[in-house]
Amino acid sequence: MKFKILTLFVTIFTLAINVSLAQEDAALPAEIEHNSARTILVAIEGMACQEGCADKISSNLTDSDGVVSSEISFENKNGLITFQPTIITIEEVKAIITNTKVKDYNYTITSVTPQNN
Repeated sequence: MKFKILTLFVTIFTLAINVSLAQEDAALPAEIEHNSARTILVAIEGMACQEGCADKISSNLTDSDGVVSSEISFENKNGLITFQPTIITIEEVKAIITNTKVKDYNYTITSVTPQNN
């Protein structure tokens, strides 16, 4: 009886280790993809404040698939955006910015400058 319990314990332990290792392997492509991320500096006109306009644009960007990070500054009138070009294009990033709605404000992009990652 003790042998059966020991065998059962070893089997469950082995399965738990295999599941754990499989989950770690599944995370590897995301880490590799992060290395291929691109960062752009986008000049944005039309923002009225940080708490409303800039934060809403940033929130809309970070909620989008493929956007790794978004730092939008009302003061500097720009945004530093890191994204996965295999998932989302620059044109789609720009569309998210210009389609963001806060009251009646309209946002325009005056330039897009690639940054060194």
